[in-house]
This record gives sequence, C-alpha cells and structure tokens, in this order.
Amino acid sequence: MKKIATLLTAAALAATIPFGFSACGVEGVLEDVRLMAVDATAVGTMDTCDYFVAAEPAATTRANATGLNFVGNLQELYGSDNGYPQAVIVAKNEIITQNPYFLEQFMTELEVNEEWLATAPAQTVIDAVASHLPEGTTPTFNANNLTSSVISNCGIHFVYAHEDKDRVTNFLAEMAEVDPTSVGEVSETFFCQGLDAYVSDPGEVSIYAPDGAPALALAKLMAEENQFGQISVEYNIVPADTIGARVTGEDPAADICILPLNAASRLLGSGQTYKMLGTVTNGNLYILSKDDEQITKDNIGSLLAGKTVGVIQLANVPGLTLKIILQKYVIPYDVVG
Repeated sequence: MKKIATLLTAAALAATIPFGFSACGVEGVLEDVRLMAVDATAVGTMDTCDYFVAAEPAATTRANATGLNFVGNLQELYGSDNGYPQAVIVAKNEIITQNPYFLEQFMTELEVNEEWLATAPAQTVIDAVASHLPEGTTPTFNANNLTSSVISNCGIHFVYAHEDKDRVTNFLAEMAEVDPTSVGEVSETFFCQGLDAYVSDPGEVSIYAPDGAPALALAKLMAEENQFGQISVEYNIVPADTIGARVTGEDPAADICILPLNAASRLLGSGQTYKMLGTVTNGNLYILSKDDEQITKDNIGSLLAGKTVGVIQLANVPGLTLKIILQKYVIPYDVVG
C-alpha cells in the first residue's frame, strides 16, 4: 500500500485508498485532525483538546474524575471482529526448549483466564494484581475503576501465536505505514509454532507484565498462585515504561513477558532470544469527550475534522492505532505540541 501523506488532497487519497469521503459523510477536503501527546493525568483537564484517547482502565479513571463521556471505541472503528493485537506474551527460547510441558499448561491457564475474569469478584482481581506489584507502588486497578464493564473493555483474550500470525504481521505493517520507526521486522522464528509437551525440567520461571490491562491476562494465575508442580513461578507486575528492560541486556530478567506488540517486534522480532507464545490483549482504546455524540464509522470524519485529540502514548500503540484508523477513513492529521 502506498504511504499516505497527511497533507494530500481528498481527491488524491481517494485514488489510492478504498475508503472515500462518502464513508465519513463528508464532501470535499477535510481539515486536519490535530494529534497531541498528553499524560494520563491531563486527560479531561486540557481545554485545548476536544477529544482524548486512553486505554482502559485509565479511560474509566479519567472519565470518573472529570466527567468525560465514552464517545468512541477504536476497536469498532478499526473494523475487525477480533480487534487488533495490542499486547503479546513471549518466552525465552530455553524455556520453550527445556520446559514445553509447563508452557502448554501455562497457555491453557491463559485461555481459561478470560472466562475466570468474567465471574471473579473485582476485589479478588485487584488483590491478585496488587500483591505482585513492587513495594510502595500504587496499583492501576482499584475498587473505583475495576468493574465488569472495564474488564470487558480491556480486551483480554489469548490467541496462540501460530493462529494469530497473519493478524499480527498485518497490524505491524499498518503501524509501519504510519511510522516506520515504531516497529521492527519479525522473522518466521519469532512465532512459536508448537511444543514438545512431553519434556519438562524442574526449576524457577520469572514472569513479568506491565501494570494495567496486560496484567489482567495473568490475574487467574496470580490469584491461585499455581506453581505447576515442580516449576516455581514468580509473577512481577511492573510500571509499563520499564517493561522493555526486562527482556533486554546480556541476561534478561524475564523468562516470560507481556509487551506491547510494537515493542516486542523492535526488541525481539528476530526470534533469537524470545518467541511469541500468543496475543493476550486485543484492543482496549477509547475516545473520550465532554460532549456525548457517539463517533461512528459514518461520522468520524465530520466530528474529528479540525479538532484536537489528546492521546496517551501518542508514539506507541494508542497513537499508532488512531493514525491507522484516520488513514482508513481518509482523514488527514497532523501532530502538534
């Protein structure tokens, strides 16, 4: 697909993109959407922004604190029944080689975690995550922002790597189109293709995940402290901005780790040290506004044109996903501030 420049006219874009302006309910050239990087604490407090994009549970936290309304769902606007692969889980190659039976059991637990989350008491989930945070850390989840709807909004659903390869590579290609520096190339060996489940050695396994929605992918395992027989598992929930350090360096701390997809591709895409076991979150991004008109595929162009959108983590998955959506609907944008 051609690289799309944000300042091209609508006529030029319509010649190369299958979504025309009629899909947005707008005729002629749209004004640029202005994208601005903002911190989570600024969501709802900046008069310069007409809309905000945030991930759950931060979206609900800020909506509760500032009176913002949920007016758009990036998963629906993206247009895929399965959402987009937002965070993936990887394992060191030696774990895959030495403890495949453990990994098979572990991934089965990841599968059933989704159903467990749907019925587990909120406080059980909160305690499971909070008990594995660094001492003195304030948990992202609390009784005010973890409800059944928030859990559902987090998009927790495990998909095996070999089943999700096409969706992952397609989304990486879309992210590369809006920002070539945001992703890395992934090799065939990055995707775990199968396990020899008859082999497993005793030992210890260290698992890391960023605080927030990805931590929910491990909630059942942390709540039950499943030790998998002779395998002792240590769970660590850490600040999101430190997760990359757990899989890099001469002796990475994480045997298993959850990472944003683009970070995993940049740091581990060669498959030489880690392989992807599967996808764990499938889109948890929402648009918030003080207004309450819902943003749909039919009106996204008319509502966002000429407006300023504050985006948490504009340079990472939230911002990249929004840019992909704007391109799908032939809406020009510019990064400001």
